[in-house]
Amino acid sequence: MGPQRFVREDRTSNNLTDASHRFLVSQVTRVEVYCDGSVSPSRMDSLTSSTVTGAFVGRLIVLIPQLDFGLIEQVTEGALTRKGDPASTQMEALAISRAREVCREQKLEDYVILTDSQGAVVLSDVRETEWLAPGRLHYASLFLDRILNRGRYLRSSSRKVIARKAPNKLQQEVYDMFQARRLEFKLSKSMLWNKIQMEMNAVAERSSS
Repeated sequence: MGPQRFVREDRTSNNLTDASHRFLVSQVTRVEVYCDGSVSPSRMDSLTSSTVTGAFVGRLIVLIPQLDFGLIEQVTEGALTRKGDPASTQMEALAISRAREVCREQKLEDYVILTDSQGAVVLSDVRETEWLAPGRLHYASLFLDRILNRGRYLRSSSRKVIARKAPNKLQQEVYDMFQARRLEFKLSKSMLWNKIQMEMNAVAERSSS
């Protein structure tokens, strides 16, 4: 497993101080909390290699851009249904519950948890949850997809690429996040988040021109 960067050991080291935390929360009328969940049998054998196994692993992600907060966790228990199928909806419902726990830990009073799974909204029964209709930007889904897509790309290109270039810092970060059992991080320190932001800004500029 690669080094787990961005890990928060306490509130004052790699995360918001209590004072700045309360200040930021007081400046917004409603905090938007994005969450997503996924189940996958893939694994990253190295920075440049990925395979598919019979062991399914669930991943939860919670992003709060207004608080510069990110969390990704692995879940093995409950990753499959009783029939042996990936428990995708259950994992997304678990992500909603985890997002609510994060909001309580952050002492948020006015927040909305956003998910793109209607089934998870019903299953979780968390009243602060809202469904993101198709077409609306879902940061958590986009972020998690980028992490999982790295493994898909490595597998699909394994027979085409003879000698891969040395991994860059962004690929190292994606690998670390894929491997992490539990990882809290600042969005502003994440190269993947900053890349997504730049891409969205570029799209917005093209649309307005």
